[in-house]
Amino acid sequence: MSLDGANLIPVVIASTLKPIKDVRVFQKLALSLGETNKYSLNIIGFSSEKPEFDSKIRFFSSMSHFRAKWDRIWAQFRFVWRLIQIKPKLLICCTYEYLPLASLLKPLIGYKFVFDVQENYQRNLDLNPSLSVRKKKLIGWLIRKAEQVPCIDLFLLAEKCYQSEMPMKRPFLILENKYQGNIQVVRNIRLDPSLPIHFCITGTLSPSFGTWEGLTWFQKLLEAYPHFQLTIIGHCPIPAYQRQLHQEAAKYDQIHLVISDLPIPHDQIQEVLRSAQAAILPYQIQPAIREKMPTKLFECAALGIPVLMTPNPKWEKFYHNFTGGFSVDFQQTDQALATFQQFLSLTYFSTPVPESVLWKTEKLHFQEAIQNLLS
Repeated sequence: MSLDGANLIPVVIASTLKPIKDVRVFQKLALSLGETNKYSLNIIGFSSEKPEFDSKIRFFSSMSHFRAKWDRIWAQFRFVWRLIQIKPKLLICCTYEYLPLASLLKPLIGYKFVFDVQENYQRNLDLNPSLSVRKKKLIGWLIRKAEQVPCIDLFLLAEKCYQSEMPMKRPFLILENKYQGNIQVVRNIRLDPSLPIHFCITGTLSPSFGTWEGLTWFQKLLEAYPHFQLTIIGHCPIPAYQRQLHQEAAKYDQIHLVISDLPIPHDQIQEVLRSAQAAILPYQIQPAIREKMPTKLFECAALGIPVLMTPNPKWEKFYHNFTGGFSVDFQQTDQALATFQQFLSLTYFSTPVPESVLWKTEKLHFQEAIQNLLS
C-alpha cells in the first residue's frame, strides 16, 4: 500500500565521486527502497551537468568538476546544506569523505546513519601506482580517522571479505554487488573461432586491473585470428596509463577504445558487454583484489557471457558449477594461442546459472534492515 506523499520517510543517499545514477547507489539501493513506497528518496552524487528532474527521486550534484580540488571541498558544504534542507530520517553515506560531517550533524537532525562500504579504501591505496609513500600514509590516516567516527548505526558491506578485513565495522549487513536484472538463459555455448568473435574489457582501467596485460594478450590472438575484435571501455583515472593504452591500441584496427577521464554511464558499458561473445578479466591478484567478487563476474554469469579470467580459486569456484569461465595467465603472452585453444575446447553454461547471482536475492535483506532500523 502506498503512503501519502507527506508521510513518506525522507532518505538521503550521498557520495562525492560516484555518478548520481551509479548502478549500486541508484539502481540497487535507491530503487530497492523505492519499491516499498515508504520513502522520499534523494540522491547526492557526481554530475557534470545539472541533474535531470525525476518525479520519484530527487537528484543533487555533489560536484561537477571531477578532478577539481576546490569543487571537492565545496562538495562538503553542499552536503551539509542538503541535509539541513531535506532533514532526512535516514542517511546512507557511500563515501568515507562525508562521514565526519554526517556524524557531527546526526544529533542535530536526528537521522539514522548508514555507511555503505563499497571499498576497502585503505587497501585500495596500494592499487594506485601514482601515489607516493608519503601521500599514501597521509590519505590512509585521513581514511582511518573518517571511518572511526561514532554514531554509525549500520554498515553495508559490498564484499564478504570486508567482514574479516574490517572487523570493527559492526553491526553490518553484507550486500554483494550482484546483477540487477534477470538471468539470460543460455545453454551449452561453444565459440567458433572461424567467426568474428567480439571480446571486451570493461570497468575501471588501471594497472592493478590488468588492462595492459589483457590488451597485449589479445594482440597475440590476432596473429592467428585477425578477424577477432576487442572493445575496451571504462574510466581510466591515471592519465599516463590512458595515453599508453591509446598508443598501443592505435596499432590495431581490431581494438577499439572508449576511455574517459570521467565515469562512463553503466548503460553504455552494459551495451558493450551484451554485444560481446567473451569477456576478459585480467586482474592482477593483489591483496586488495584477491578475496573480492568483481561485479563483472555476476554480470557475465547472468548474461551468459564466457569469461577469460586471471586464476583465482574463489572466482573459479564461483564459475565451476555452470562452467562460466576459464582461467588464463595474461602475462604469459607466448602461451596465449595454446591457452586460447583450451578455452575453445570447452562448453560453457552447461548447467543453469543459479539465481544467487542476482541482486534480488540481496534486496529483501536490505529492505528489512532499513525497516528495522527506522522502526
